[in-house]
Amino acid sequence: MLITRKRRIDAGIDMTPLIDVVFQLLIFLMVSSQFIKPDLRVELPGGPLETATGNPDLESLSLVILADNTLLLEGEETTQEQLGSMLRDAIRHTKITSLVIRSDKSADVGTFLPVMEIARESGILSLAYDKKNESPE
Repeated sequence: MLITRKRRIDAGIDMTPLIDVVFQLLIFLMVSSQFIKPDLRVELPGGPLETATGNPDLESLSLVILADNTLLLEGEETTQEQLGSMLRDAIRHTKITSLVIRSDKSADVGTFLPVMEIARESGILSLAYDKKNESPE
């Protein structure tokens, strides 16, 4: 009895192109990683409000924020709700469009930011933060 073998069809995958692609990716990643610059430590300025002070030639209104978040506009106590109308009245009567804000170190930022926004909405064109006098009392 004659046993015949069936010929198998070779269904193998040629690995040569796959290896070529992997080596090309490896070379690409090695070359491109040389172009990445290391992180540099940069000293950023504190912002325009930290270093800006009022112009001494230009008259300006003065707003003080105390440690307990009390607002004093030109020495007169006010609230955030009243601040907008008081600023508009002051601008209308004096034609001053500059405001210098002084605040205590422990004053809440949650008070400072709305005050800035109220001032802008009221028509203040020049807004400065007086850093020299850190304790306004």
